[in-house]
Amino acid sequence: MTTTRRQFLTGVLALGAFAALPQVARAGQKRLVMIHLFGGNDGLNTVIPYSDAAYKKARPSLALQEVLPIAAGLGLHPALKPLLPLWQRGSMAIVQGVGYPEPNRSHFISTDIWQSAGAHTPDGWLGRVAASQGWDTVQVDDGSLCRALWTPPGSHSVPICVQHDQPAPAPRPAWMQSALDQLYACSDQSHLGATFAKLKNCQGEHWEGPPLSASLRAMLDLWPAGRIFHTSLGGFDTHGDQGPRQSAGLGQLAVALAEFYGELQRRAWDKETLIVVYSEFGRRVQENASQGTDHGGAAPLFLLGGKVKGGLYGEHPSLTNLVDGDLAHGHDFREVYATILEDWLGAESRIVLGREFGKIAWWA
Repeated sequence: MTTTRRQFLTGVLALGAFAALPQVARAGQKRLVMIHLFGGNDGLNTVIPYSDAAYKKARPSLALQEVLPIAAGLGLHPALKPLLPLWQRGSMAIVQGVGYPEPNRSHFISTDIWQSAGAHTPDGWLGRVAASQGWDTVQVDDGSLCRALWTPPGSHSVPICVQHDQPAPAPRPAWMQSALDQLYACSDQSHLGATFAKLKNCQGEHWEGPPLSASLRAMLDLWPAGRIFHTSLGGFDTHGDQGPRQSAGLGQLAVALAEFYGELQRRAWDKETLIVVYSEFGRRVQENASQGTDHGGAAPLFLLGGKVKGGLYGEHPSLTNLVDGDLAHGHDFREVYATILEDWLGAESRIVLGREFGKIAWWA
């Protein structure tokens, strides 16, 4: 039987691993919320160059004309209408043409590149910064711990894992738990023991509503438990029947984000929160024979927050000057990361990312 939210949170905060966490969110403490649109969201039908003849030619069945205008010749997908007030208020920024050189079209490899920042290390970019600052990170999702939150060997900063809509796992038999404890205690990589100690307490809870809305509400309940939060929304691998499928996914995103942002404002947390919405790649420019699109390259990235200077950043990628049929990237995704690290989290980006990257001035 699913526990109640109150019972769940009481139990979680009573665990030894969580005892040192603050019970109240501190005023002025900046937080980062990352949302991964898994599957490769079609950026070209998200921020739409609806007046471009090349767009209509490449997509005879998928080209959208009913859009939400945001700039000359550009509009948002109509399913994103709940976010329009945030755009109009200047609390939402869109970085166009985000990607990386020689993009990989595998969902899992490209996600790994985004979440590790392309580093050949056994950790993720958010895990690295959390470990360096002594912060806690929180994943609210129904899958395994994402690569972005993996921490470096020897780190004492360990992710907190919560499943938003699953019943609490059945306890392991005592003999199995004892064997596992001994295994990790004897490990040469002592950080594995700390990671296991926290992840074995990963419990389920039931928040009503669609998955992303439930995840974001869970984050609000767990706000004191972390500085960095991560979740995902699937359903964006639209090789066929893309029109209704992408519309449904973007609609879920927009409704969940609008509700979440409204609650942040109500609690006066919006100026202390940065929300980043990304996908592992975009889709190809040319539609396929199944009224869908295949794996592509660059795509737009969204940022929302009370300190965000809203608007468009970068030029919309050319639809005629393509790279192997894909939109060319104008911004490396690590430029976005470098800006977040340096200007939002106050961390040294070169150490986290391995080298220097340029920054994008989207702060109000």
